Amino acid sequence: MSTTPQAANAAPPGDSGSPGSPPRPWRVAIIAGLASFVDGAALSVNGIALVIYQQAIGLTPEQVGLLTAVVTVGTAIGALLGGRLGDVYGRRKVFIVTMAMIVIGTLGPIFSADFWLLFAGLALVGLGVGADLPVSLATIAEAATEKNRGAMLVFTQVLWITASLVVVIVASSIGGQGRIAGQILYGLVAVVGVIGLLLRLTLPESARWLASRDSRSDSPQTVGVVRSRVSDLLSPPLRRPLLVLTAFYALVSIPGGMLASYITYIAVNVAGVPVEQFVAYTAIAFPVGFLALFFFMKIVDTRFRRAFVYGCGLLTVIVLIVPVVFGLDIVSLLVVFTLIGGIGAICGEPITRVWSNESFPTMLRSTAQGFILTVGRLLLAASLTVGPALIAFSVTGFFLTLAVIQLLAVAVAYVGFRGGRIQNTFVVESDPAVGTARLKGEHHAPAV
Repeated sequence: MSTTPQAANAAPPGDSGSPGSPPRPWRVAIIAGLASFVDGAALSVNGIALVIYQQAIGLTPEQVGLLTAVVTVGTAIGALLGGRLGDVYGRRKVFIVTMAMIVIGTLGPIFSADFWLLFAGLALVGLGVGADLPVSLATIAEAATEKNRGAMLVFTQVLWITASLVVVIVASSIGGQGRIAGQILYGLVAVVGVIGLLLRLTLPESARWLASRDSRSDSPQTVGVVRSRVSDLLSPPLRRPLLVLTAFYALVSIPGGMLASYITYIAVNVAGVPVEQFVAYTAIAFPVGFLALFFFMKIVDTRFRRAFVYGCGLLTVIVLIVPVVFGLDIVSLLVVFTLIGGIGAICGEPITRVWSNESFPTMLRSTAQGFILTVGRLLLAASLTVGPALIAFSVTGFFLTLAVIQLLAVAVAYVGFRGGRIQNTFVVESDPAVGTARLKGEHHAPAV
């Protein structure tokens, strides 16, 4: 049975969690997108609350390092496992379980001062956040149409930034209150998680996933049917997008991640700027980031998408060498931090979310995304370990290295997507004629 547009929009009657009429796409985007809000909140809270706990409950620097690392590694492992489970067992089951994991995990740092309970709780938070992301993004993409899919996926990044801003505001208000401040911050993650869990109970299973499950076949000649074996990702036509997007995301994550982690470090230790002064000025990056993403939401579903992304990617390269050309001071550092948070955000995580949802079939969509996220986050975590050493050796070399990595990321995307050889699988699955052409090696589907 082929997956037609009608089949993709009508869930079988009587299927668990599948009401007669599908939910509105933007409602799905907001509810499922809370995964991105929780992701941003959890990472921001962890960076602030552990510093508070270091003083309040006597955590050692080594313990703070381990608790920070376990969340990062947990998100990477969780993305790999959760992505595959979402394709095998369905979006709804997995994203309900993962949000419950996040809520339970926060109980450790909220109610316990024991290191190993903190470790176990934060490990569960990391696993839950990582497992939730690819499944929730696939849910959003499958609820959308060709006219709003990109905008809905970019909107999830808006939620991520919003979470970081909320955490900064709350932390600046209560940060001096000792342990209770850390408990409130982790409690914020728990409350949002509970709200997200309750709202997700109202969402049905993805109609596109249900239709693909019912029409699944291992025959490579079955037109319009999504194959579901992991080995299919290593064979044409899926091997190319998997390699291209894995390399692109791994590279493009490094400049933004390194700057987010070390820009204040550089300002204080190299440029000699007081920490409170620099942190106060960095608040300007939030409105710039919001404006950039909202503008991108207008562009992402048009034919100008790729040109705009490549342009922003190259502009980011230029921004990264501003401190090299004009010298290292508070102005050049703020220019880099602010513009990377704006134009740099466009050609990073948001476009990766769009491309990775469009490039893979339904029964492998979250599996592929989980793999891409895992590789990218593990490589970023490894890169962060050498950041201070590279800065100490040469801060100029630090910025030039990031610029080269950014340029390589843009080159990978340009070469990988050139010629339309990576195609929109939503079109392929919905149109039997396009599916047949694709199986024969022809390239008639719109490129992503």
